Amino acid sequence: MKNHNQKFLKKLDIFLLILFPIASVVLSLTFSVNFLVSILLFFGLPSLWLSFRTPSQVNKTFLFSLILSVPLGIFIDYIATIDNSWFVPITVFPFRIFGVVPIEDLIWGFFLIYSIVIFYEHFLDKGKHELVDRRMKYLAWPLIILMLVFFSILFTKPELLVIPYAYFWLGTVFFIFPAITFLSFFPRLLSKYVKTASYFFLLSILFELTGLQLNQWTFPGSNFIGWVELFGHRFPFEEFFFWFVMGAISVLAYYEFFDDDRR
Repeated sequence: MKNHNQKFLKKLDIFLLILFPIASVVLSLTFSVNFLVSILLFFGLPSLWLSFRTPSQVNKTFLFSLILSVPLGIFIDYIATIDNSWFVPITVFPFRIFGVVPIEDLIWGFFLIYSIVIFYEHFLDKGKHELVDRRMKYLAWPLIILMLVFFSILFTKPELLVIPYAYFWLGTVFFIFPAITFLSFFPRLLSKYVKTASYFFLLSILFELTGLQLNQWTFPGSNFIGWVELFGHRFPFEEFFFWFVMGAISVLAYYEFFDDDRR
């Protein structure tokens, strides 16, 4: 009976994780929802279900996602936005952080990281349950230093934050370099990362095309190394490579290296 229930739940997992993105596209386009609602549909629904299915990992995943998403989100989003790498024209909130960063971008970053990690824990890892690994200090302190340096420059010489081809450089420094470095120590984890990344590759494409159709964000700049055209929509190559291809792999590299058992 127990095995039967487990098989049923696994089938239900797969069914819902296929259904959620399809429903998110249909609901978003039918009701012309805003950016925040799309985030909650595309990433909130799988996060909610997988949290229900893997309650032992919720607190740990939540804390890791918060620690990683907020400082990196503010730093990356500010620099990319002032370089016109992307722009969110409408926000439901009455302010933007430093007049530049929409709150929705931080919410998206949090739910993206959370959904990736909880998916990974549910299907592929079943890691340890400690709320915070002792190695997290090696992630937290560099992030604190990064934010202190960022604030110092922002309030003294903000022109130094204007970086041409910001999307390329930010993606290389915060996604590609860490992923390659971490995987060089633990290459056996790559197959797990790729399995997770395959789902989020498809989810991210649907989210991207839906968001562009609804004008939830744009790419107004020209500092890109190339463009990708898909189903009548055009977005930078950096968007395709750093988020669609490498996004989940990079997040899991951070997670396993700093907050899990590396198995």
